[in-house]
Amino acid sequence: MDIPVAAAIIAASVAVACGLMYSIHRLATRDVFLADTTRGAGVYGVAGTGFAVLLAFVVLIAFQQYDDAKAGAQSEAGAVIELFRNAEFFPGAERREIQGELTCYGRAVVEQEWPAMSGGRSDPLPMVEEWSVRLQRSYVSLRVRTPREQAAFSNILDLRNDRVAARRERLAEAEPTVTAPVWFILILGAVVSIGFVLLFIDRRGEVFAAQAALIGTVTTIVVAGMVLVWFLDHPYENQDGSIKPTEMESTLALMEAEEPNLRIPCTANGTSRRPS
Repeated sequence: MDIPVAAAIIAASVAVACGLMYSIHRLATRDVFLADTTRGAGVYGVAGTGFAVLLAFVVLIAFQQYDDAKAGAQSEAGAVIELFRNAEFFPGAERREIQGELTCYGRAVVEQEWPAMSGGRSDPLPMVEEWSVRLQRSYVSLRVRTPREQAAFSNILDLRNDRVAARRERLAEAEPTVTAPVWFILILGAVVSIGFVLLFIDRRGEVFAAQAALIGTVTTIVVAGMVLVWFLDHPYENQDGSIKPTEMESTLALMEAEEPNLRIPCTANGTSRRPS
């Protein structure tokens, strides 16, 4: 999510928490909610520590997902540009066919598959699959004549496997890994952690600002942690800090610069100009 949206969520949560504390502070009939603050602090320490450990664990898992998604996108783009360059070792017609199909593959990834991933879709799109199939057919039909072509063909096979594996990893990370039960436990822990602070209200002389600062600090940390988990668990959202197809776009620009006169068998969004 965008930074202004995240800041608004945190600010609204703090405002609600402070409003609850103010209402209880004004309407409560008892002078002290927790007469034994030492015991209350001990209980809160156990509950707060448990929630903090759980939140840290989920953040770690979500960050690993985010990092894997970014690495997959980078590896895929790197494999595509290297496949494009290895095609230079083959005769003109075969080279142009492979390079054109690689360009279309990159366009389809950027213009079609990436928007689908931002919506949480993790299954391959038909158009990207079509270019993958066409590339495979082109590799199979390559005629290897010289030792140099044999070495290039070996590299192409390795790079093809790298591209397929990287794409699979990129798609796998489009689906959130933090499940509904985990979110339920996180939300429950957040409510308990923030709500328990309300028991520390003291109407005997402590100014409300000090109590508001107490619950405001706790609420900020808890809600910010939850927002961070949501952000990391949706790595392809079209928001600030999300993973975008920058690497593949750079690869497409490089391929266009290296072969400016190449005939591309697809439209700008990767759609084929003819049936497969």
